[in-house]
Amino acid sequence: MNSDTLAVLTEHPLFEAMTPESLATVLDSPDTIDLMEGQVLFRQGDHADRIYVLDSGAVELLAERNDLPDEVLARLGPGEFVGANALMPDSRHAAAARVVQAGRAVVISGPALHRLLDGDFALTLQLIAVMAGSLRGQIREITELKLQSTTERLASYLVTLAGDGDGRAIVRLPFEKRLLADRLGMEPATLSRAFARLREFGVETGRGDRVEIANLHQLRAVGDSLESLIEGGFA
Repeated sequence: MNSDTLAVLTEHPLFEAMTPESLATVLDSPDTIDLMEGQVLFRQGDHADRIYVLDSGAVELLAERNDLPDEVLARLGPGEFVGANALMPDSRHAAAARVVQAGRAVVISGPALHRLLDGDFALTLQLIAVMAGSLRGQIREITELKLQSTTERLASYLVTLAGDGDGRAIVRLPFEKRLLADRLGMEPATLSRAFARLREFGVETGRGDRVEIANLHQLRAVGDSLESLIEGGFA
């Protein structure tokens, strides 16, 4: 396991507490793969035996429907993992996974991870906490889509990328803007207008993935009412 692979895994909440020796035991062979746009990682109903931790690129999860177009369920980017069904022994994928932006992923062996979890109760509890956090994140995204304007939705997303702090911040968008628009439930032109509206809150962006936020506290205030709703309704 090289240093790049170790860095990807230790930044993920599920693996950050594991020693390098333990991490080495759960890696698949090969332990990293290049993701090509259009590549299908697995089909709906396939046996789930690998987890892909995204270092870069983007993957969408699809509900494959007979005689109907596939339905996009989610888009995942750097720091997220694809193939959560492989966390459970003898399971099958509930959705298909297709690469929509080229990148790189670290590959975890499902069976090897199961063996490690069998002998490590603390790690099992950590896994449960990570999955609970993932569910909370999904609830938040659904709530944002239903209750927030496009501008508020973008502001909340940028605040999430920036993390803690109140002053100036610089973030990098993990997706191409067309994919970010899809993830936030809007058209690319609508995303551009939302960025334009956020200029009054000190948000500046160019053609690349770099976004400058002049005052994170001010931008965070845009989503405060939604955060209160989530804390009160889903605690």
